[in-house]
Amino acid sequence: MDDNQPEWPAPSAERAALLVRFLRQWNLSAEKIELFDQALTHASFAFENNLPGDNERLEFLGDSVLGFVVARWLFESSPLAAEGNLSRKKASLVSRSILGRRAREMGLEEALRLGKGESRNASRHRTSLLGSSLEALVGAVYLTFGMDAAQRFVIDHIAAPSQELLERPEARDYKSAFQELVQKRFRCPPQYITVGEFGPDHEKNFRVQAVVGGRVFGEGEGRRKKDAENLAAQIAVEYFQRAIQAETGGGSADSPCEDSNQI
Repeated sequence: MDDNQPEWPAPSAERAALLVRFLRQWNLSAEKIELFDQALTHASFAFENNLPGDNERLEFLGDSVLGFVVARWLFESSPLAAEGNLSRKKASLVSRSILGRRAREMGLEEALRLGKGESRNASRHRTSLLGSSLEALVGAVYLTFGMDAAQRFVIDHIAAPSQELLERPEARDYKSAFQELVQKRFRCPPQYITVGEFGPDHEKNFRVQAVVGGRVFGEGEGRRKKDAENLAAQIAVEYFQRAIQAETGGGSADSPCEDSNQI
């Protein structure tokens, strides 16, 4: 780190123990625990606690390291892929949405320090925030262990698992896609209504409907409400895609929203 930067304070014993547990899960030693503490400290917490910095500089560095490693990994693992295909794959793998989902799977939010205001706003679970914090973690891994170790960490724990995530049918964020589609065409938001819960408490399943303007456009089931909502949104997106194709063939899709205007 820059010698002109103020020294980062040593974490408390409790904080250090939490960081060590998190790092060990991903085969990382706590060699420079202050640096990892900073990587997992959001600007809001740093401001409220008068700390000498936050994780944004490490995020900047980690973003570049991550992009290079993923680009090289794709280049070497897909020798027949065209440049455009490689670029699209890289963009997906390093997107904040995918990084955030991977960060959540890694349990990063448990080690991330947020200010009181951000915590009240449920920002701990905001996908983009988690994604940027994972980039900061990559930056800390690079500075602590070097490029070879950073490359192994990125490929083993971020790129490869994220590639598998992207290949799963349920991986796409259909709720966001459906929200964008409905807002753009009809200017009214979708709703998700839980219409059923079944099974024992330890294996409970949920049935959810995706509703727009009082009309049901999709229904999904899942072990978590979020999964059921995403499946319902997927079915609804597919319905609207068929309707849009019908429009191009001479038909038209009527608006499900009262007093709304298509654009």
